[in-house]
Amino acid sequence: MSLSPIEQRLDRMESDIQQIKSMLSELLDLSKGAFQSHAHENIMSAKEVADLLRMDVNVIYGKCSKREIPFFKMGKLYKFKKSEILEWVKRQGDGAAFSVDDYVNRYLQANALRG
Repeated sequence: MSLSPIEQRLDRMESDIQQIKSMLSELLDLSKGAFQSHAHENIMSAKEVADLLRMDVNVIYGKCSKREIPFFKMGKLYKFKKSEILEWVKRQGDGAAFSVDDYVNRYLQANALRG
C-alpha cells in the first residue's frame, strides 16, 4: 500500500520537526554550558577589589580612569572579573602595583594648599 502525497508530505514534515527539536535541544545544552562557565566567574565591585588588594577604593577608581586595571561597566558601576584582577596582579611584578610614596606625592600635587 502506497502513501498518498499528503501522507508523504506529513511524514516529511514530522521528520523535519524532529530534526529541528533535536537541533534546538543541542543549542540549549551548549548555551547552558556557556552560561554556567560565566556564572562561576566572580564579578566584584570596586570596594571588593580594594579589599582584596588592600588598597583604598579611590585608588581603584583612579586606576580605572587611567585604564591601568581591567574592568567593565554595568551602567555607571565599575565591575571586575576576579580572574582578570588576579592575572593583572601577577603581571604587576614584585610590589610594583602600588607605591604609597607615589600616591602621596600625586595627591599632594593635585591638592596643593594655596596660601
